This record gives sequence, structure tokens and C-alpha cells, in this order.
Amino acid sequence: MLFIQTVISISSMVLQNCLFNNICKKELTTNDHIYRFNMIMYAVCIALFGIAVLGGQVSFFTVALGLSFGVITALSNLYKMRALNAGPMHITLLVTTSSMIIPTMSGVFFGERFSPIKLILVVFLIGFIYLSFDKTDNKKTNGKWLFFCVLAFLFQGSIGVLQKIHQSSACKGELNGFLLISFVCSLIYSRIRSRKSYKDLNFRKKHIIFAMICGLCTYTMNFLNLRLSGLLPSQFFFPIVNGSAIILSSLMSVLFFKEHLSKKQTIGLIGGITSLIVMCFVG
Repeated sequence: MLFIQTVISISSMVLQNCLFNNICKKELTTNDHIYRFNMIMYAVCIALFGIAVLGGQVSFFTVALGLSFGVITALSNLYKMRALNAGPMHITLLVTTSSMIIPTMSGVFFGERFSPIKLILVVFLIGFIYLSFDKTDNKKTNGKWLFFCVLAFLFQGSIGVLQKIHQSSACKGELNGFLLISFVCSLIYSRIRSRKSYKDLNFRKKHIIFAMICGLCTYTMNFLNLRLSGLLPSQFFFPIVNGSAIILSSLMSVLFFKEHLSKKQTIGLIGGITSLIVMCFVG
């Protein structure tokens, strides 16, 4: 059952990445477009989590942690976008992807056994992910880019830690309330940041449908990831879910979007898949 839930979570992340890739490259060209798109996506999540919460109780601990989760999620997306605007894409994505080390290593604080072999495999996985990224972006690194990257790394890594904290607590059964509060925060943040109306942005039926599907994907992956973070060891769960989603998304870009892979990217893709397979079998 845990395996099926993990596969569904990864599949949701890959589907969302593919939809983002399809619509963002040609149609969602500004921050206002993205904020408005995200508002619809978050609204779907709020509706689904809201239905699940009806009749239930939510503790102060869940409310406080949910607010923190929502703010950190919003800040993570903000600084990742700022870093991508200020510096090279491939190094930025490497830095943000490497943030999986934070929740991976946090497991030792929750009574999990430390596995040096899995840590080594995580390092190899990040190295292969680096090879799989496109290096055609000619932007150069600078102090501003580094500042944004460090913040994105810390905030993105903190997301997994907060998931682990909630699911290791006595309030772990309140995960729907936790995520409802989080997405309400994210929606409010996106609304504050968005300055234009749907009419001004020329939002069409296609945009709304895509946003709703992405909202369903976001709901599924967040619900399952939060639950699985409390059931599986951190040194297994975070590398498997994040690494698989990135590698499979790269594979989809080749199969469905006809993007070309260089020799280094091919090595990175194959090496990353191999690292994930080995990680599943080591103790």
C-alpha cells in the first residue's frame, strides 16, 4: 500500500511538471499570470481539504504549524523564482534540488537510524541530477543570485522538515486541517502579490482547466507526501520522491516534448535512475 501511494504521489508531481512545462513556456509569461494561475490551483486544494476537515477538530499546534508551512512554501517559491531570474538555471535547480538533504538528514532527530550508504547514494543522485540539467543558460552567477539561492535552499528544505514534525506529533491525524491552513496562506499570499485581474491577463478556459488539474495534483501529492513522511524513513522517502519526480520529468520532456538530451544529460538520467533503484534495496 505504501508503494502504491508513493507511485501515485510521484506520478502527480510528474504530471504537474508536464502541465507547467506545456503552459508556462508560451502562455504564462509574467509573475501576475503565475500568481493568478496559482490562485485557482490553491483554491482547488482548499476546497478538497476543506471538505475533508468538515466535522473534525484542529488543534492549535496544527494551526500554528500550518501557518508556518504556508508561509515557508510561499517564500520557497518566491526565492526560487528570483534565483532563476538572477542566475543560471542549471545551477539554481541543482541548489534547490539539493535541499532534499535537509529533510533527509532530519530523520536522525526523530529516532531514525542513520544510514551512511543512503547518504552517499543521495550525493550520487544529486550529482547525476546535475548532469541531467540543461546548461544552455548563459547567465552568470553573482552575489544577488547566491543570496536568493541560499534562501530558496533553506526554505525548500524546511518544507520537508515541517512535514516530518507534524507527522511525528500527536496531531498527525489532523493532516487535512494542516494542509487546508497552509493553502489558505498560499492563496492569500498569491492574491496580495497579484496586481492584475483575470480579464487584464486574458485568462482563457484552457488556463482554468489546467490550473484545476494542477490543483488536483497538488492536493494529491501534498496529502500523500505529508502522510508518507511520517511512515517512511527520511533517508528513503525524500530522495525517492524528489529524485524520481525530477528524473521522470526529464524523461517526459524527451518523450512528449521532444527536447534533446546531450550525452552528459543521458548519463545523468541513467545514473539517477540507477541510484534510485539501488537506494530502494540498501538498508
